[in-house]
Amino acid sequence: MTNKRVYASCLNDDLHKAIGAWFLGPQAENFELLKSLFSYAADTQARARHDYHPEDGAFITTEMQGSVVFKETVDKLKNEYWSVAKLLSDYSIPFWSSRYAGHMTFDTSMPAILGSLATTLFNPNNVAFEASPITTLLELDVGRDLCEMLGYQDTDDITSWGHIACDGTVANLESIWYARNLKYYPLSLRDAMKPGNELNFIANTFKVHKCAEPDRLTLLTDLDAWELLNLRVQDILDIPDRLYKEYGITAQYLENIMEQYIVQTRGKQAVEEEWGIKSPQYLISNTKHYSWPKGAAIAGLGSENMVDVPVDFNARVDMNKLRQAVETRIANKVAIFAVVAIIGSTEEGAVDPLDEILAMRQDFQARGVSFVVHADAAWGGYFASMIRDKPVTPPGPGQGPLPLPSPGQGEQEPDRNFVPTVTLRDSTVRQFHALAMTDSITIDPHKAGYIPYPAGGLCYRDGRMRYLLTWTAPYIRQADDGESIGIYGVEGSKPGAPAVGTYLHHRVVGLHKEGHGGLLGEVSFTCRRISAQWAAMATNADTFTVVPFNPLARESEGPEAVDEEKEFIRKHILGRSNEEIVLDPNPKVMTELCSLGSDLNINAFACNFKIGGKLNTDVEEANYLNNLIFQRLSVTLVNEKPADTPMFLSATTFALKDYGTCATNYKKRLGLETESGQDLFVLRNVVMSPFQTAGDFVQELANIFRQTVVEELDHVVARNTITPRKHSFIIQGTDKMYLVYRPQFYNANGRSQVILSVDVDVESFARYRGVKVQNPDETYVLSTQENVDMSTICQNGASFVATIVGKELELTNVKISNVRVVKNRSLNSRWRDDKYPADFTPFYLYGTRAEQHVAHMLLKAPNAQMTADGIELALDGALTEAQLAQGVLLRVAWPEAAAQPDAANLQQYDTSLRFFRAGETLNVRVYADPNAADAHGPRLASVMDSGETPLATGTMRLKDGVRVEWDGLNQQDFVERETHRTTGTTSRAMHPRTRMEWRNLVDKRLGPRELRF
Repeated sequence: MTNKRVYASCLNDDLHKAIGAWFLGPQAENFELLKSLFSYAADTQARARHDYHPEDGAFITTEMQGSVVFKETVDKLKNEYWSVAKLLSDYSIPFWSSRYAGHMTFDTSMPAILGSLATTLFNPNNVAFEASPITTLLELDVGRDLCEMLGYQDTDDITSWGHIACDGTVANLESIWYARNLKYYPLSLRDAMKPGNELNFIANTFKVHKCAEPDRLTLLTDLDAWELLNLRVQDILDIPDRLYKEYGITAQYLENIMEQYIVQTRGKQAVEEEWGIKSPQYLISNTKHYSWPKGAAIAGLGSENMVDVPVDFNARVDMNKLRQAVETRIANKVAIFAVVAIIGSTEEGAVDPLDEILAMRQDFQARGVSFVVHADAAWGGYFASMIRDKPVTPPGPGQGPLPLPSPGQGEQEPDRNFVPTVTLRDSTVRQFHALAMTDSITIDPHKAGYIPYPAGGLCYRDGRMRYLLTWTAPYIRQADDGESIGIYGVEGSKPGAPAVGTYLHHRVVGLHKEGHGGLLGEVSFTCRRISAQWAAMATNADTFTVVPFNPLARESEGPEAVDEEKEFIRKHILGRSNEEIVLDPNPKVMTELCSLGSDLNINAFACNFKIGGKLNTDVEEANYLNNLIFQRLSVTLVNEKPADTPMFLSATTFALKDYGTCATNYKKRLGLETESGQDLFVLRNVVMSPFQTAGDFVQELANIFRQTVVEELDHVVARNTITPRKHSFIIQGTDKMYLVYRPQFYNANGRSQVILSVDVDVESFARYRGVKVQNPDETYVLSTQENVDMSTICQNGASFVATIVGKELELTNVKISNVRVVKNRSLNSRWRDDKYPADFTPFYLYGTRAEQHVAHMLLKAPNAQMTADGIELALDGALTEAQLAQGVLLRVAWPEAAAQPDAANLQQYDTSLRFFRAGETLNVRVYADPNAADAHGPRLASVMDSGETPLATGTMRLKDGVRVEWDGLNQQDFVERETHRTTGTTSRAMHPRTRMEWRNLVDKRLGPRELRF
C-alpha cells in the first residue's frame, strides 16, 4: 500500500528526507536507530567508569548482587519504574503526533535527545569550569552559534556572547538585571569621583560623550543626573576599558572600589533617593509574556514600572503609542531602562517592528535620550536560521552539519520560495535582520529549537554586558577559554545536558536555510495550509463561522471581496496536494497561501454561531462555544486518555486591558458587540510539525475540528434559543404576593432578573398564607403550570396558571392575574457591569407599607441570588406606598466585591455571604431608582455610588424569610457532559473537581501518596 503521507520528489523531497532523520517520528519510525544510540550512550558511560582506575576493583560485588536484599531492591526499582513509565505512556500528551497543534512544543530532535541523555549520565554542573570543562566549552560554543544565527557580528571592539539559561523567564529576568545595573552605573561612577572618594583624582579630566553629542567629549562631573541616566550603552561599556588605557586603573581595583557605590550593593531606592530621580521604566507591548512583570518584581523595579504599550490590530506594538510613551517620560523626566520588542508573541506569533524601534532610538538619542533595546525572541529567535546561508566552509574538523543531497538530482526542483518550505514575509525578514543592532536577545532552544526542556538562552551583542551581572564592574574583554559561566547569570547550579543537547542539534542540523531554516520553512508551509482551513472552512450556508485573527488580504474591501477570497481558497488550496498547489501555474495561488496566518507559525482564530440565520452578537456565548471546543480538543478529563482526543488545540484570552482596540476590532470581525468591553476567548494552534501537511493530513485535522464544532454547536444553540418552558419564582409576602424570578445567566430562557407583584385567586392565596405564617423560614416556589414564554408573563395585566409547592403545601391550577412588573432587567452579558461594587452590595427594595422585601441586584456574573421577605427597616425617612410599589434601590454597607469568589469556587458563597442571614442587622441607604422597570444595564446601581442624597438612611434587619442560592443561577452545562465543566467562559483553568480526579488517578496507579514515601 502506498504511503499517502510523503512529499513528491519535485517538492524538495531531499530536504524532507533529511528532516525525517532528525526525529524519532510520529509513529516511532526511527525507533531502532534511537534505541541503538541510547545503547551507545549507556555503553560510553560504562566505558568511562571502567577506564577510570580499573585497579580500584569492583565495589558492588557479585556477592552483593546475588543477595536477597539486592534482588528485592532491584525488583522494587523495576516495578516502580514500570509503573511510572506505563503511567506516562498512558497519559502523557502526544506532542510528537501530527495531531498535536496546541502549545509551543513538538517532538524534540534526536540529536538533542541523545546529547542530553549522554550528558545526563555524567551529570556535569556548568556553574564552574572545573566541574564541567567539556560542557562549559560546548555551552560557550552554543552561545556563539546563537549569536551568529541572530546576526551579531564581532568587531575589534565588540565580541558578542551568549549562554544557556533554564528558560526564557530566567533569561528575561537576567536582561532586566543587566539593564538596571547599566542604567545606574554612571551615577555610581560619579559617586566614586566625589571629593574624598577613590576616583576623585580623575574627576577633573575624565570625559564622556553626552548622548546627543557623540562627537564631543564632556567632563563626566559636569553631567547632571538626567544626562548620566541617558548615556549610550556602548559609551557606558567602554568606560572601564578607557579607565585602564587612559589612567592605568586595573579591572581588579575598579571592581574593589566600585563595590560600595553600585546599585548591586546599595539598592535601587538608595541610589534614587541620593540623586533625587524617579524610577526608570521599561516599555513593552501589552501582549508581553508574563515573565516581564514577574522579572520586574523580582529585580526590585516593581511591576508597575513595566509599562504596557498598546498594540495595533495585528497584535504588534503600536509605534505611535510607543513614541508617545517615550515623549511622556521625557516630559516627566523619567528615564527608560529599555524598550522590548517581541519577536514572535506567544499567543499570536506577531513580530514587533524592531527596525522602527531601533530607528526611533536613534531619533531620541539625538535629543539626549537613550535606552537598551532588547528583543524577546524566545519563540521567534530560531526563525533567524531561515535567512542564514549555509556556511561555505565547514565549521571545523570532524563531523559538520548533516550534508543534504543536492537539490535537483534527477528532476529539476522549483525555486525554494515556491516549495513546501516557504520563506518569511518581507516585513518579518526585516525584523530578523534588525536583530543585529539590538543590545540583547532572549531565545529559547526548547521552543522553536526542538531541544528538550529546560533550555532557554540569552545573547548579548557586546559580551561585556555579562560583567554587569556579577558583583564586578564591566571591564576589559576576557577570553572565553576556561570561563566559568555560572557567575554571570541568575542560576547557580545548572545542568550541562541542555547545552550539549543544543550543541549536538546545531552540529547535525545546522542553523541555516538548508538545515534548521529548512525545517522551519516546511513548518511555515504547514502553518499556511492550516490557516487556509480556518479562513475558508465555514460557508454562508453553515450555522457557524470561523474567523482567523489575522485578516484575509481582501478583508478591507468588504464582505463580497471576502467571500470571493474564501471561494478562491476553497477552489485552489483546500483539498489539493502540496504538489498541485506549488506547481499551479497561477501565481496567485502561492501568493494567497503565503498571505495567510501570522508572522511566525501561530494561528489564533475563533468561532461564532448563527441562530435562524442571524449571527450571534453575545461575546460570552461565543466564548462559551470556543471554550467547549477547547475542552473537547485538549486532555482535561481523567476518563479520557490522550488517545481518546482526536487532535489537540490550545487557547488564550484576549483581555481588553491588554489588547484594547486590537480585541475590539477582532470582536467586530466576529460579529460580536463591543460595548460591554468583555474579554475574548480565542482558539490557537501552534505549528511545529513538518509532517502535518504530508498527504494533506491537514484536511483530516480540519474535518475533526468541523465535526467537533457541529457537535458542540447543538448545545450552544439550544441554550441561546428562547422556547416555551416552565418558569419558577420565589414567593414573598403574606399581604400582597410578590414573585422573584429564579434566573439563569447562561440560558436565554431565564436570562433576566424579574420581580412581579400579582393577584392570586382567593382560595389559593389563603392556603398559601396559612402555611407561610406557620413556617416563616420556609421558601415557597411558584411555577407556571404550562410551558410558556417568559415575555408573555412579564407584561402588566398578564395572567397565567401556576403551581405552588413548599412545606405542607402543594397547589395546582393557581390562578395568577393582574401582573404588575416591578423590575424586568436583562442579564445578557453585554448589559452587565464589568466590576462588582467595591463598597456596597446593591438590592432592590419593594413591597407595601405593611411588608417590605429585598432581592439582590444581579449586576455581574457569577453571582448569588439573595432574597429576604418581611424585613424590618428602621429609616430616618418614610417611604411612600408608590415608591415601594415601583421598587427603590437599597445600598447595604457591605462590599460585594469582597464576597465574590471566582467561578471555579462558588461553594465559597457558603462563607462569604454570611452577612446575609436571618437575625443580621445591616446599615443601609435607600435611593430612588432612576431607571425604568425594563431598563438594562450596565451601571443600574450607579446612583448609589454617585454621591447623590439618598431618600433615607438607617438599618435593615433580616428575619426568617432569607434565601441564598447560586447553583441554578450560574449553571453553565445543561446536558451534563463532563467536557462542559468550565471555570468561566474565558478561563482555561482546570475545574477543581477534575484536578482532584487526576490526583486520584495517580494515587490509584502508583498507590496512595502517603504510602509511597
